Amino acid sequence: MRICLPRRAASFVGPLTASALVAGLLLAPGTAAASPAETLASTPITDAAAVCTAGAPTFDDIVTAAASVVRGVLAPAQLADYDQRVAEFRAAIAAVRVHRDGLPVHPDRVGTRPAELDDPIVTYLVNGLDAVRTGRIDETMSVSELTVNDAIEVFILATRIVKIPTQIVAGMVPTVGFFLKPVVGAMFTGTKALARGVQNSIEAGCVAPNVYPPLELGDVVIEPVVVPQPIEDLAALVMNADGNCTPIAELTLAAVVERSRAFLDSGVVAVDRVAMNAAADALQEFLAANRVAKIMLMRRSDDLGPLVEALDMGPLTFLANLGADIAEGTALDTVPLAQVRVENAFDLATLTLDITSLLFSAGTSVAGYAGVAETVTTPLSIVQKLVFAPTDYGAPIVRGVMQSMCAV
Repeated sequence: MRICLPRRAASFVGPLTASALVAGLLLAPGTAAASPAETLASTPITDAAAVCTAGAPTFDDIVTAAASVVRGVLAPAQLADYDQRVAEFRAAIAAVRVHRDGLPVHPDRVGTRPAELDDPIVTYLVNGLDAVRTGRIDETMSVSELTVNDAIEVFILATRIVKIPTQIVAGMVPTVGFFLKPVVGAMFTGTKALARGVQNSIEAGCVAPNVYPPLELGDVVIEPVVVPQPIEDLAALVMNADGNCTPIAELTLAAVVERSRAFLDSGVVAVDRVAMNAAADALQEFLAANRVAKIMLMRRSDDLGPLVEALDMGPLTFLANLGADIAEGTALDTVPLAQVRVENAFDLATLTLDITSLLFSAGTSVAGYAGVAETVTTPLSIVQKLVFAPTDYGAPIVRGVMQSMCAV
């Protein structure tokens, strides 16, 4: 996006940027020289601690802090013209607007479960779908209001997106791919942790004081966003889990049957209601009368320890869950099918695909030892990684969204 600045402001950008880089973002301003004219910042700061506020600095905070440093070394005759240029530059930047919910946000601002998962893709999807449903997607904000932490969130999302193809490539490495993939994943996890540490440090710090007044940005500006119809249809069916509703992942099969019954009974679809209700009653009786082994209802990977959570592999999660059940003495317990949750059914499906992938890997390895040329088995392994990539990398994202959103 090109930003057209006033001619006087354009000449000011270069010196201001250079000065900001040399002086640093958070340097305290020097004592402002006295000015005989009434300027935008004619009142010097006498007590920096009193006006210093905590929190991540905005883009405008950075501009005014840097400008305040430069202002302290100017001659009194230059102050009026300098303040005018600062005002023009700030106004030009403030006029540039972005759709806030089109950018990544901190998971704490989205919900409890996104904050626990801290998966930027899950956070981005949950926030975006809820923004489409509520109409927030059309609201814009000034670039001047974006913070340093917002920029770091963009970086974290970018590294999470890059992590997926990097892990796929690492997993294709013959022999050591199985071990190399989690190592590569851990590298990106470490990068995210470092970025979060930077954010926390910034939040705990103090925004550099400056001699310029805050911007008056006015009301929210609405600029409609064209959203594909399938996305709008999906967004209309889900909402952010705010603690007042049951997330999709936690709905039991019995609850799903009742929701389906209520939908069909509402008259939206022309059906034989008597027959439909009879079928629903029979299904509920079946779910209540038939039981399944409790070990098949696996815990969430993040409840089983950091190693299980980091690898997030179906067989490993199953074995860890089995170990936990044995330790608790509940490995032989059974539960009615009616209590099986959507998340449990999804986990069993991905577990099946994960086991299939492992068996396929074992088959190609045995074929290699049996004398089949590596030029044959290696392409098979590559195809396997690509075919099962949606299970390996898409399933955790889908699961996270289901845990973070409720059905409307």
